[in-house]
Amino acid sequence: MAELPIYHDSYRPSSNWAKRLEAARQAHPAAAVLAAQPRWLPKWIAGLEAYAVPPFDTASDATTLAALERAARWLLARATAKPGDQRDALTMDDLETACRELVGEQGDTVQVWRTAAGRPQVENHQPAAPAALPVLLEMTLDWFTTDAFAELHPVEQAGLFHLRLLDLQPFAARTNTLVRLLSSFYVLRAGFPPIIPIAEEQSAYRDVVGYAFQMITQPGVELFARWLLAAYSLIETEQEERR
Repeated sequence: MAELPIYHDSYRPSSNWAKRLEAARQAHPAAAVLAAQPRWLPKWIAGLEAYAVPPFDTASDATTLAALERAARWLLARATAKPGDQRDALTMDDLETACRELVGEQGDTVQVWRTAAGRPQVENHQPAAPAALPVLLEMTLDWFTTDAFAELHPVEQAGLFHLRLLDLQPFAARTNTLVRLLSSFYVLRAGFPPIIPIAEEQSAYRDVVGYAFQMITQPGVELFARWLLAAYSLIETEQEERR
């Protein structure tokens, strides 16, 4: 199987973020993360909402807070359904369900997959033609089940997912919001909290997306790691208030 066009060497850590995250996970295991959900879930939804606007997503079909919460709760349940199973993987059906949770209301007919030209994310970016999306998505999701992918840190896995799906632009609507949401699957299944976008760091996020499309991926990984460490600060606050 051909590997995705990502240079693995660019994913090697350049700071101590991995050690800091592992220390936080040891101090706050998965059960503690889930117990603090009332603290971080509203922050996660608010962070996703802050980025659900141009230039981070399309201007039409504004995403409601209720829809974001519905999709976030679905992903949380899906990612924690098999605790500790690092081979649990997102499927095409999962992507479709996530899209329906975010975009549609009960009883709506939702167009899930893109049938028109995709929205370029950076200069010279050309998303795949709609007819090629099914095969490319299947290949991508299949690669995310390989040994090579499993060897990566969950934050690196989230970064790869984030970049590849931004590149493909697979959904008919709200693609970028869905990609940021679904990227948290890889950290949640490993017992970390979700990757909560920080509204004040939109400029940094825009920069790391630009770098990632040049195959300079480490800044994006470190941004995600910083957002995870901020989520652990919320958990610590929750625990302190319970004492």
